[in-house]
Amino acid sequence: EFCGQWLRRHAVDAGIDPYAVMLAEARRRGKEALLSFRMNDDHGNDFLRTRFWADHPEWREKTAVQQDAQLDWRKLMNLTNRECFRAVGDGVRQLIGRFDWDGVNLAELYFESLEGIDNPSRFTPMNSDVRVLFKEQAGFDPVELFGDKEIFGARKDAAARTAFLDFRAGLARGMQEE
Repeated sequence: EFCGQWLRRHAVDAGIDPYAVMLAEARRRGKEALLSFRMNDDHGNDFLRTRFWADHPEWREKTAVQQDAQLDWRKLMNLTNRECFRAVGDGVRQLIGRFDWDGVNLAELYFESLEGIDNPSRFTPMNSDVRVLFKEQAGFDPVELFGDKEIFGARKDAAARTAFLDFRAGLARGMQEE
């Protein structure tokens, strides 16, 4: 956080492009310059901040409990939403094209859930786009996998869980291929 604040105050706000400085320094030292993106999250208050989280609340990923997916330091974005996916892609292409990088890593294009389906407060994706797509395919809203059966008509059967997990894996594969 300190480094990001320092860069913003002493570089970005002064019109200095940190990427240009880092690339020039890497070249001066005879090092490769690799650009790495974490594709589905906004890291917050450093000079790399994308502004997507603040500017596009409609593009925020949701957890299974329907909260914004701000998991630890990561603020996840809904790349299933085609507008969000295009905007992220446009930004990535723009930054890649600005400099002569030695390599580019499009990292972590997957769905967050370190503890798996058993922890709904951290399980993604459960945004409205995913819910609609899955319901059209499977006939039920995947949020039912997490609710109280008496209140939500929850589906706790293994076949329903497997169907959603397979669907979810297919979404991630599709984004990676695209």
